[in-house]
Amino acid sequence: MAGEDELFQMDLNLHPNEASGLLTIGNEELLGEHGWDLGFWAVLDEGEIEDCVAAIGHRRGSPDDEGWEIERVRAEASGAAGKTEDAEAITRDESTGYVYILGSHFGSKDGPLQPKRGFVARFREADVGHVTEDPAMDLEVSRRSFALHRIINDALQEGGPDLIPLGEQSYKALIAATIERGEKESKKWAGLVREDDYPINIEGAAFRDNGNLLLGLRFPTTAEGCPILVELEGIDRLFDRGDALPEVSGFWTADAVGNDGGIAGVRDLDLLGTEEGEELHLVTGNVDSRDRQSVLIQDYPGGRGTVATHFRCVLPEDAHSGSLTAQFVREFPTLPRVEGMAVTPEGRTYYVTDEDEGVHLRLTRLLVG
Repeated sequence: MAGEDELFQMDLNLHPNEASGLLTIGNEELLGEHGWDLGFWAVLDEGEIEDCVAAIGHRRGSPDDEGWEIERVRAEASGAAGKTEDAEAITRDESTGYVYILGSHFGSKDGPLQPKRGFVARFREADVGHVTEDPAMDLEVSRRSFALHRIINDALQEGGPDLIPLGEQSYKALIAATIERGEKESKKWAGLVREDDYPINIEGAAFRDNGNLLLGLRFPTTAEGCPILVELEGIDRLFDRGDALPEVSGFWTADAVGNDGGIAGVRDLDLLGTEEGEELHLVTGNVDSRDRQSVLIQDYPGGRGTVATHFRCVLPEDAHSGSLTAQFVREFPTLPRVEGMAVTPEGRTYYVTDEDEGVHLRLTRLLVG
């Protein structure tokens, strides 16, 4: 099986060093402005979103393992007021040129759920001139507290896959404590989190050819412990002045659980157009980091040591729900925190990992096991 030894590693020296998503830069003019033949947007999950976007570029003509440049990008936030934190997913809508960034919509390891993590932001890639400008981009922010939480939970209850039972500690810390806080502090969002809800943890996102947005969930999983993807229509409605909200078109499940674990959640995902159709790539792994404070690990010890693994599968055309047979690509037995991935049209896969000594970019040829 393909392992880590075939990858080269580059230290990115980003601070704070919590990489959580990766996306190829698609605008050729932007790449040319910087002298890059390849570039990525990366998001970091420590801090407010306007301070947590980075650009990673490869100097044109340099060898693969040399010529990498990293710039923290200064953004000017507009739209909804309020704090943001915990950016976890980044993707681009090719039909509009907007890059979307999503917060986890989750909470701390011991709860409760936090509205500041429930944001969606976007910027138009073509409007970025040079990443060193201050500001380099206008970042629209939508923070409709628990809007996606409510939409996804309602759809799960109406026709979603069978879910793993919510553990006692997770319910108390992530659902009951959130409800109590909302009522006690008379929050505007009180009532949007309900007793029969599941906490939603978004870790990956990618737009389909039909314009719908796939959201990869780290939690919950199916009753069998398999990862779940939500297909969402109309994410742009969050930025309209009206009250219209996105709608769930369906749910996908994938038999994509790596070694040494009984359950797995999505860590990141990407979609690649191929002759076979829309090829879905996803990295899955543990449902939370190996932290004693994590209520998820307390309730689901089988999700503590699941090996981070890259799988691929093909999405059926004109379908919005279903079960996907995943094919193994590679695993990362010594790297539990593979946080982001991006697949280039040429078939190379790049990964970012969060480790104690920094953020790393890892490169490999696409391998099919």
